[in-house]
This record gives sequence, C-alpha cells and structure tokens, in this order.
Amino acid sequence: MRWRLALAALALCVAPSDAATPIRIALSRHAPRPTATEAHAFRQLHASVDAPSPATTFPPGKAVPLKNYGNVQYIGKVAFGNPPQHFTMVFDTGSSDTWVPSADCNECGPHNLFEHTASTTFLDSQEKFIDAYGSGSVTGTVAVDTIRLGEYKVDSVKFGVVREETEKLQAFIADGIFGMAFEGLAQISRPTVFTALAAENPEIDNMFAFYLTPEAYRAGSELHIGGFDLSVVGPNASFHYTPVVKLPEFDTYMYWTIQLNHFSTDKQSTDNICDPFCYAIVDTGTSLISVPDGQYAQVIQTITAGLNCQDVNCDGVSVSDFPVLRFGMVPDNVFQLQPRDYVQCFGWGQCRVQLQSTGDEWWILGDVFIKTYYTLFDADNMRVGFACESDTCTGGRGDIYGGDDGSDATLQALKNAFLIGSCFAAACMFLFVFYMNQQDEGDDERGANDPKTPLLHADAEELKRSSRRRPQETTASSYEEARRNFSALPSPQTYTQQQHEQHEQDATSI
Repeated sequence: MRWRLALAALALCVAPSDAATPIRIALSRHAPRPTATEAHAFRQLHASVDAPSPATTFPPGKAVPLKNYGNVQYIGKVAFGNPPQHFTMVFDTGSSDTWVPSADCNECGPHNLFEHTASTTFLDSQEKFIDAYGSGSVTGTVAVDTIRLGEYKVDSVKFGVVREETEKLQAFIADGIFGMAFEGLAQISRPTVFTALAAENPEIDNMFAFYLTPEAYRAGSELHIGGFDLSVVGPNASFHYTPVVKLPEFDTYMYWTIQLNHFSTDKQSTDNICDPFCYAIVDTGTSLISVPDGQYAQVIQTITAGLNCQDVNCDGVSVSDFPVLRFGMVPDNVFQLQPRDYVQCFGWGQCRVQLQSTGDEWWILGDVFIKTYYTLFDADNMRVGFACESDTCTGGRGDIYGGDDGSDATLQALKNAFLIGSCFAAACMFLFVFYMNQQDEGDDERGANDPKTPLLHADAEELKRSSRRRPQETTASSYEEARRNFSALPSPQTYTQQQHEQHEQDATSI
C-alpha cells in the first residue's frame, strides 16, 4: 500500500508539462563546403519564374497525412516491398537518399524494421553505403524494391537498408528518411525516389507541396504529391515563385536553393543584409530559420534592438515587441513573418527568437518559414512557390509553440508552479514511505541484506525539445539542437532519470 501511495505521488511528477521545450535532432545531410565562388548569369535566375503554373486540380489520393510533433517534426507513412511493410518517415528536402532500418540491424533503436526476406520483390545489390548527417551516420547496403507513397508506387527503385545507426539516430521518432532534394546530393537513390515515382506515374507531375499546421500537435498537415491544393490557404490564394539555383562551386543541383535579395525588418529602413543576394536552402528537415555565421550577429541585433535579450533569449518582453521580418526573393517577391510566426514565448515575459546560426555560408528556411507559407517544390520548372492569400504576403498564420506573456503565460506559470510543488511533495512522500518500508523490513528480517530500491521508470512523454542547426560546432549561446521529439517513439520507451539527463546532454552536441 505504501508503494502504491508513493507511485501515485510520483505520477504527479512525470505528468507532461505544457511548457516543455521541444527537442530536435538534425537530419539534413551536409554537402562539402564550397571553396570558391561561381558566377551565375542573372537572366538564368528568372527563366523558371515565368513558366506556366501546373493545373490546380488535385485528385483524391494525392495527399499524404503528416503528423505534427510539436512543430518539431512532420512525419508520414511510406510502404516498402511486396507485400507492403509500412514505416514512418521524415520527408526531408534537405537530403536526397531514402532508407529504412533492416531486420538485421541490432542497434537501430525502437523502430520498425524492414524484413527483406518477407518481400517477394527484394533485391540486394551488395553495394555498401555510408550516409552522414549532422546527428550521426548510417551504414548498410543498397537495395532494390517497390516503394509506395500515398496511392502511387514505383517498382525496382533503389533505397538504403540500414544495418547500423549511430546512437543519436537510434532515438529518432521516425523509422527512416525519405530524401526529397536533388540527385546531385544522393549517395544511394539515383534517381531520387520521388523522381522515379513521378516518371513511373505520368498522371502526376514532378512536384510536391507541404502544408504544415502552425499550431503544435494540430491535425491537418499534408504532403501533396504531384500537384498542389491552394484551397488549404484560401479562396484567393496564389503562388509567388522564385527560381532554384545551384550553390557556388557545384556544377549540379543539390539542394532546393533560392536567392534572397533582401532581408530587413519593419523597424529598420537602412541596411539590406542580403545585398546583392544571399543563398538560401528551403529545407523541411530544419525546424528553425538558420542564418550564416557571418551575418548572424547583425541579424539578431537588428531583430532584438531595444529589447532585453541575450542572443535569441529575451526577458521582460511581449511577442508584440518584436518586429516584422521581410524576406525579399528573386525576382521581386517579398514575404513577411509576423512576430507570432517566429517568436516563441513561455511566460513571465520570456521569449525566444526562432533563428539560429547555420555554420555555413547560406541561409536555411526551415519549418518556421514553411509553416507560414504553403510551399510548392516544382522540379519540372525548377522553382519554389510560396502561397499567399493576396498580392501582399503578410504571414501571420499562427502561433509558434508556446504562449504570449499575457493571461496565457500567467496560467502557464501557475501550472508550472503547481507541477514543481507536486514534484517536491511527491519526492518527500516517496522518501518517507521508502524510509518506513525499510524500517518494517528491517524489523521482520534482521541480519538479511538491505532491500534494493526498486527502479521507478517514467515514460519520456515530453523530454526537453528545441531546434537544430546545420552540422557545425555549437556556441555557448545556442540552445539545444536535437530536432526530434522523444515523446512519440514508435515503440514505448522508458528512461531512468540518469538516461533522461544523458539524452539532454547529448542533444547539445548534435
């Protein structure tokens, strides 16, 4: 009975807090750093912008539901082999390879495993591969089999069957990665799986679109295959296009790279940080907006001017204190982010700007930007389109995870205080009951060994979450960068407090 009381008290401590900070793990594959600058003819930047828009008809079956894990990661289902074996996948426009863990993998975490012997169409090429990511690496062999995405399938396509994952990759929510960047970045999938899918199914175009819900855990996020559906934005919505370009010193297309020709705020009327232009990668595998190291300090100072902030962490502020961000894109587009689109507030006037240093020479427009603007990746016309409800792209689709510093923040603070008090009371009760239990057992069994303290495991439903950077050294001012939420592992997972603390420590080095 005493142990039941103790466990009931401890249940108050392990209950998830609404103020939990998201954990993320970096997924984007890191290309070699360019060593020189390559000139690009300006007229080439506009060639794809004027291409006619594809038909807006969107037949049933082209939408793949995505699950929004706290604005941290968006994950959907893909089937491999015959008969189909289903896996949860990250649809990552920042990498090009597709892979799933193999049943032969002894250290692949609590993931669904691909049983290649159960597929009647599986072929093992015996070709080995290693794919490196910011959070670790995977090794395995290249396989050939059928892949199904939504109602479409592609036969005899290459993908990776992973037989070894590094430790941090084992903790992913998703089973594998579905790479959606260009073939030039691929180690395994040439052509990429989606390019092969579009070629084998002529009724769909070689394009896809992401609709990401702005509110954490809200249902409705979708990947649209082979077309788009502007009705998710509004009755008067239209795309504003910008061309895809090559990064300097690369002779092939790798990422979904565009050019920013302007960055400023509505409180800044002078300096244009991207003059004449900056390269930017549109990446669904990045949660925040990443800024090149050489521009990061200036960008943060511009955004937080006049506010009590240290780097991206601010105190004594309201979300309305922050400026509107303006992103200019070739040829003549301007997209705005309202403060609620890019500022995360926790209560008691504490807020965090959802930008980070990338460690590279280019910007990364991650989910903070993509969830604000329904985004079309058009490989047929080599362009990216951002949908706006009118001619002016003002942003403001919804709140970042967290509340403002008003009444919602006060309520959250009360919840936090109650949680802390509950944990303290539970700890005291646990120690008291444990002490009494030891006394009872000591009276009954003199001379016996002291009883071992039972291990009390708590489900890691809301481990600390944050955002990721590109795979570079972190700075002391940055917050933890793991890009995945441990709260929804495919198999139930329990952690001791020591393991919990170790995960949080590991997250800072991803």
